[in-house]
Amino acid sequence: MDWYYSDGRQQFGPVAQAEFDTLVASGRVNAGTLVWCAGMANWTPFGTLQQTAPVASPSQGAVAATAVEPQPETRFCSQCGRPFPPGDLLQIGNMTVCAGCKDVVMQRLREGALPGGLAYQGRQYGGFWIRFAAIFIDGIILGVVGAIINVPLQIFFVAANTGTQDPTTILARTFGLAAVLIVINMGIALVYESWFIVARGATPGKMVLSLEVIRADGTRPGWGLSIGRHFAKILSSLTLYIGYIMAGFDDEKRALHDRICETRVIRK
Repeated sequence: MDWYYSDGRQQFGPVAQAEFDTLVASGRVNAGTLVWCAGMANWTPFGTLQQTAPVASPSQGAVAATAVEPQPETRFCSQCGRPFPPGDLLQIGNMTVCAGCKDVVMQRLREGALPGGLAYQGRQYGGFWIRFAAIFIDGIILGVVGAIINVPLQIFFVAANTGTQDPTTILARTFGLAAVLIVINMGIALVYESWFIVARGATPGKMVLSLEVIRADGTRPGWGLSIGRHFAKILSSLTLYIGYIMAGFDDEKRALHDRICETRVIRK
């Protein structure tokens, strides 16, 4: 089982059960530390998950009642993890958030994200450079596939025009071949990206780097959205690649095409 925990300022994880037990033993994870693992609906103070009731040994006979001095009730913001009195927190869905985090949560709800957002479930977004590396890997793969298809067509074109002396005919056929190759390469790229995202959630380049494309609600994009996202990436390129650079400054690492299609790229 993998655990995530927060010190109130920063989120950590995933950590395996053995490492988590070590953190508990060292005191880094204590009763007030917010923790989350798969199957939990929300972040929860670790102290509420522990067995705190004292158990008497059989030789003691009756269990003596222990007086416990009541403590002021404290709850934690599901976004930032800081403690607050219950009256200072807002209930949004299955979350309790402070006033400072309310706008962020409401924005994610307007975008269609689940209550609590991706960050509350331990999700980490893929940043600019790792996504750039994934695009580079995909570019190499597409280049190899394109060469396998394009080179035979070019050889056929040269053979078909051997002996042709008319420059106008050669020029027209050259433009025709260029148009055919452009359409073929665009089709290969479209099928390559759309099929892999629908079937596997990521292109091979992203799979190598453990990245995945998801919708705002955490589900995998369908054919319509995957195809639309592919063409939206052309817009990210036509903006002098500023659409891609946006991923380095967005709080959820979204490029322009991610904003258009309401998708996110996360680390698995």
